Amino acid sequence: MDRELLLEIGCEEIPASWLPGLTTQVGDVVTAKLREARLTPETPVETYSTPRRLTVRIARLAERQTDLEELVTGPPVSAAFGTDGAPTPAATGFASKQGVEVSALERVETPKGVYLAFRKKQRGKAAVDALPGVLGATLRGLTFPKLMHWDAMLDDGRGDLLFGRPIRWLLYSYGGRVVPFSIGRTPGAASGQVQEVATGAVTYGHRFLTTSGRAGRAIKVRSFDEYRARLLENFVILERAERHNKIARELDAKAQRLQGRVSRTVRTESELLREVPDLVEYPSVVGGTFGAEFLELPDEVLTTTLVHHQHYFPVEDEHGKLKNAFLAVINIEPDNERTIARNAERVVTARLRDARFFWDADRAQTLEQHRGRLATAAFHQGLGSFRDKADRLEPLARWIAADLFGHPEAADAAATAARLCKADLGTAMVRELTELQ
Repeated sequence: MDRELLLEIGCEEIPASWLPGLTTQVGDVVTAKLREARLTPETPVETYSTPRRLTVRIARLAERQTDLEELVTGPPVSAAFGTDGAPTPAATGFASKQGVEVSALERVETPKGVYLAFRKKQRGKAAVDALPGVLGATLRGLTFPKLMHWDAMLDDGRGDLLFGRPIRWLLYSYGGRVVPFSIGRTPGAASGQVQEVATGAVTYGHRFLTTSGRAGRAIKVRSFDEYRARLLENFVILERAERHNKIARELDAKAQRLQGRVSRTVRTESELLREVPDLVEYPSVVGGTFGAEFLELPDEVLTTTLVHHQHYFPVEDEHGKLKNAFLAVINIEPDNERTIARNAERVVTARLRDARFFWDADRAQTLEQHRGRLATAAFHQGLGSFRDKADRLEPLARWIAADLFGHPEAADAAATAARLCKADLGTAMVRELTELQ
């Protein structure tokens, strides 16, 4: 009989840029470790994630490991029996080591000749006995762009358990029953306040939202269907695609209320809409505005400030011109949307004031003056500064225009462009908003 396996690794917030890869990786690692343990999934492995959890579900997993049959090779037959056919100490020693009589051994042909061998059969263990090792191997097998020491260790003789973020809880059940496993604490950290993380049949909802009781309380579950439903009741949308679609719908609706639409440039070229579903567990969208005087700034400055620094969506009119409005994706269901929007507006206004200051200060000087600062910016060890690089490009550009392309009349313009091509690196704007270089 096959039963359902459910695993949830509950962590501190995982960076959004890690989640897509980790969601795929955790499924691959669990599958590989199950196969190593001779537990083959009967249904496809399903994976889910939010910023605080990595989830794996297998609808049907066998109750026992497959039986193991291993052929153990012993001594060559020529050394195993004497001229009278009696077994030698080599044969009896090999049989004794396998716990059988010599008569139970068989002869097998190998490239080196005929050898004695014993066919060892091992009955598979119950899945519940093998699954703790699968979880331990999975935790060891996951890789992250950066690893954290968090005073945790496993009872596998390999020392500390490093992980991408500290693990706060483990939901691990098979057929509705908890699979026992625990992550211990290093001797120097273990205390009444810092305890081991043991598997259980509970998960945790949204940190701040709840329909009743205390937000973030433990929620008992027995199956994946109940797990997903109870999470939704506690303001956690498990499926990333569902969070993405909810965000996209609300962005369009809020933009229409602001008499505009989400910036098409941001929507098609930016990674923002692909990133924000991995920043939230229960997304909502609020709209805000900023002073119309900031529209005098270049569009690139406005979008960089909103998108890269705040993860907000710019709003444009029907002609594609930016409006003095933005949309913010938040991780709560707002009771007072206007209060949240007002606070977001304060932050955006402060950032845009800084951007306008840098823009005005930079325009007060020529590019040639900004170029002078490049002498203090190292390009590469042994290759000088960025000014040295621009100086090398200048005669090269002149030669390309005049000789290679045959346009001597454009040589001076090409040389000037090459001399000034790195001047933006000397501006305050690019030092503050490096994405604009």
